[in-house]
Amino acid sequence: MEIIHDLEHAQPGAPGSVVTIGNFDGIHLGHQALLRSAVEEARHRGLPSVVVTFEPHPLKVLAPERAPGILLAAEDKMELLECFGVDLVVAQRFDREFAAIEAEAFVRHYLADRLKTKKVWVGRDLRFGRGRRGSVQDLVRWGALYDYEVGIIDPILVNGARISSSEIRRLLEQGRVDEVRPMLGRHHFVSGTVVSGNKRGRDLGFPTANLSTRTEMVPLDGIYATVFELKQRQWPSVSSVGFNPTFADAGKRTVETFIFDFEGDLYGETVKLFFVKRIREERKFNSVEALVAQMRQDAVAARTILDDLAGRPGAGGPS
Repeated sequence: MEIIHDLEHAQPGAPGSVVTIGNFDGIHLGHQALLRSAVEEARHRGLPSVVVTFEPHPLKVLAPERAPGILLAAEDKMELLECFGVDLVVAQRFDREFAAIEAEAFVRHYLADRLKTKKVWVGRDLRFGRGRRGSVQDLVRWGALYDYEVGIIDPILVNGARISSSEIRRLLEQGRVDEVRPMLGRHHFVSGTVVSGNKRGRDLGFPTANLSTRTEMVPLDGIYATVFELKQRQWPSVSSVGFNPTFADAGKRTVETFIFDFEGDLYGETVKLFFVKRIREERKFNSVEALVAQMRQDAVAARTILDDLAGRPGAGGPS
């Protein structure tokens, strides 16, 4: 998969392309439907498939105070897009100059001239161009003028509720990590680098991997049953998100993971941590002994949750 960062440099290298457009934050089931439609159509036509997305998220430029926490780090989004068989990703650098492009100019200059789009797949609620004035209806209307077709994916519902990145964020902010899996088709994960911590967990009998996350959307503080992934191998684990309030020197928010049945040096490794289910809230304990007793209970609870998940027919793994 090729990745470029400027539509001006897009050269599909074929008489045309099949395109899909969006932020694709989280790559939830709605996004996946778009990606599969575009990739399958491109293969049927013998053309490259192209994803046009934006970095950073447009709200981070236009209204930083309303910008959401991003569900997927850029590296993880690219990795997932590649898994869908996409040929070219245009991770367009989004700035105020790009935001000022009128909707029809975007269609004419980029979709028609640069990408030579033969079909574009979009969600029904797509808005684009200056002031978000461009709509799907406009895209269809201009298709006749600029010689492309439009495929439209309706919103996908889970248990009667529409899937959206905003709804997934809301659930994660409440710690309801198990409820986002049906929307994502996988458990939500964060990724980052294992860094040196205060080694307090080792002294307590629970050595932890401390994760410096590159993912913005870390779930609500608390204790979670998790799955730890290193180089595509996975281990059951129990994780703490929060500020370690039992200790006087607690300060910075941390993500710490005790990995079951694992030995080895993880410092400097890039890893993923999948959040399966929240066990409890973060609490301050009156003594270290009380904390350790609770940690033992948390470990048992996490193992039970993860064993149940692995043993359920059709449950699948974290990814």
